[in-house]
Amino acid sequence: MQTLIQNIFVVAVFSLLPLGTWSCGSGDSGCPDGQIDWQGECLSDSDGDGFPDAHDNCPSVPNPDQADIDSNNIGDACEELDQDGDGVANLDDNCPVIPNPDQADWDEDGLGDACTFSNGTIDHPFIIPVNGDQVVYQDMRDTTESISDIVDAYPPNALDESGPEYFYLFRLTQAMSISAWIDFPEPEGVDIDLHLLASFDPLELIERDHYNLMATLEPGVYYLVMDSFVDAGVEKSGPYHLQVEMSVSHAGTRNDPIPLGDPPGEALAAHYVFTDVRDTSLAQSDELDSYPPSAVDESGPEYIYTFSLTQPSRFTADLLCPEPDGVDIDLHLLDSLDPLSLIVRGDRNIYAELSAGTYYLVADTFGGSGTALTGRYTLDVTVRPQTPEIQDTFNDYILAAVDSVYADYGLLGYASAALTHDIAYGSYGMIEATAPPRTMCVAAALEVILTAMQLYEDDTGDSSVWDFLQRRSFASLGAGDLRGHVWVNHDLNAGGTSDAVRHFGMGMTVPFEQLRPGSFINLNRTNGTGHAVIFLAFIDIAGVESDSWHADVIGFKYFSSQGGYDAGSGGFDYRYAVFDEFGEPTMPYRRDLHVIYSTNQVYLNTGMMYHPSKWLVTGQVLGLRSYSLDRETIYSVFDEEYFNGVTFDD
Repeated sequence: MQTLIQNIFVVAVFSLLPLGTWSCGSGDSGCPDGQIDWQGECLSDSDGDGFPDAHDNCPSVPNPDQADIDSNNIGDACEELDQDGDGVANLDDNCPVIPNPDQADWDEDGLGDACTFSNGTIDHPFIIPVNGDQVVYQDMRDTTESISDIVDAYPPNALDESGPEYFYLFRLTQAMSISAWIDFPEPEGVDIDLHLLASFDPLELIERDHYNLMATLEPGVYYLVMDSFVDAGVEKSGPYHLQVEMSVSHAGTRNDPIPLGDPPGEALAAHYVFTDVRDTSLAQSDELDSYPPSAVDESGPEYIYTFSLTQPSRFTADLLCPEPDGVDIDLHLLDSLDPLSLIVRGDRNIYAELSAGTYYLVADTFGGSGTALTGRYTLDVTVRPQTPEIQDTFNDYILAAVDSVYADYGLLGYASAALTHDIAYGSYGMIEATAPPRTMCVAAALEVILTAMQLYEDDTGDSSVWDFLQRRSFASLGAGDLRGHVWVNHDLNAGGTSDAVRHFGMGMTVPFEQLRPGSFINLNRTNGTGHAVIFLAFIDIAGVESDSWHADVIGFKYFSSQGGYDAGSGGFDYRYAVFDEFGEPTMPYRRDLHVIYSTNQVYLNTGMMYHPSKWLVTGQVLGLRSYSLDRETIYSVFDEEYFNGVTFDD
């Protein structure tokens, strides 16, 4: 068969030659080297393709077929023909018929990845092209159409992944950080999980997750497997939209700090979030042992980050909590490494108001126990404008929600219950009330937020407001749920609604004096109780309200759920909160007295929510965790003794 094909090719080629021309070189023609017999005359053939230079449409490059696709009398071999329009001429293109501008060739066989046969099996995986310092890739598939079903589990994880899967492969020639995720929430009845492998045979799992994963990888070949979860014998196969981003991994040392920015190294945008996953046991830097004036022993290895700002900004850095057992990573914000100049430090998070300039963030390992408590951490950095435009905040919708909730569900009674009524979460189902119509204070904050989101959709027609977080994030109390953080859980570094919306990319910490009506406060009292409220106004000693702070402020007016069990004596209502140092002044309405004033965001947790157009995807939104795969989920609970619902005048 091969001989037959070759003969056909020869006949086809010679059929293109002019009559009387058949010699392909000097040989028996009697012509000197470099010439051919052309109709009885010896003529030069510089490229040796059987056509003399005088009759060759490309005399310098062999082109025995004399192809001229654009009929301009210049052979295709001699012009920058780009058949697939990818910006690479055919002569230089390792896949000339399919666009592949990056010329990726993972196995270096000379055939571009775009031309390599792939069907998503282990033998023919889909190739994620990696060529350069930045990679952006996406793919849409449906695992019900996959012909591969060979992996049932990914030890040490024991979840049943016995449904069909798709394999992807990529090769790194330098250390890179990878982030891979799928759109969520997933369609009803679909559950596709992501698995990053260092090897298939034997199977070596690096990371896995339900929706996304992140890792820093050394040069090598890796597999990404999209596998279908099986629940009680039912395959949860179906469609998914995969997105992958990779960037060069920096060492995180003094001489090679990890740059923030998009792209890395550029000044941060006004609204910016950065998420990173590292393990300090792998860090190359171990030269910073303390950060004066702090005397805490940070003698373990560290990672150093750097970033620049062009405008005054609010900056927060959070470690996703709780940290793994035996791991203790601390955060340090510096404006100089040499000399070392500390701005602020924190065990789990830091907040600062920064001017334009260049800064350094160091995630360092605590060494005060005698052993460096190295390990894995997940870092979220958030940057917001120091003075945001009112249209960039959600305050007006929060205030409208307060009016709406009070008009429809005010004073229906206080109890250890959530929501006064079932609330639709867009088209994704209901957030159910537990003992309607009574509710409590943390649930009051949640109900106001949900109402504000509905008012926003009604006003703008934008239903995507329900797509940012899954319905379960407003319905469940797990460590990865917004509701679990609103409920206050110090194991999760969550001191209230303000922390919650920051953790989930929807808001920001704002000091009390800079609050605007429609912000959030979680207050604490000197008797050991606390309360979650919506901030409405600053007040002076006479209860006169003001939208902005001034020197005579002694407290604030708020909206929440509190008071007695019966309708009319408790439930959604207004109060006047007075800081303890101002005693028990007379107010125009019921008072909440002996409130603790604090600037550390622990006893007075304050902040605001941003407009949905400014919501940013954080590690919490992605569902990243710092602990091991088999660690039990942490849940928040309502503490009736702490949130007792009783204010001074009740």
